[in-house]
Amino acid sequence: MMAKKSILMVDDDSRILALLEETLAHPELILTKAQDALKAFILARNVPPLLIICDIQLPGYGDGMKMLKLLREDPRVPRVPFLFITGMDQKKALALLPTNDHSIRLMSKPLDLTKLRDYVWRLAGVA
Repeated sequence: MMAKKSILMVDDDSRILALLEETLAHPELILTKAQDALKAFILARNVPPLLIICDIQLPGYGDGMKMLKLLREDPRVPRVPFLFITGMDQKKALALLPTNDHSIRLMSKPLDLTKLRDYVWRLAGVA
């Protein structure tokens, strides 16, 4: 039996999290949800995911960019791909992303769910 692969989904909108969960559901995937950066950071540190899908704008402790920076600086957390999802203007969002990290992707809301699922499943090797 292969170990299940974990995907961490971070968004302050519970409807987006439910939509992601429904879209990405697969027997070989464990889908973990967080509604703020602090909870997501703790989850990612405890069970390193295969991928983090994260909104850029989050309430509380820090936004998606701060979470990315903290995770990248933490030696206990492997460098995993990040897929940022955002309702922000695409150019504005791209300007926030680090240019030297090729494991970062950006997808605009409303999400193209088929494209999202294909990307995640292919990355996880479950397509």
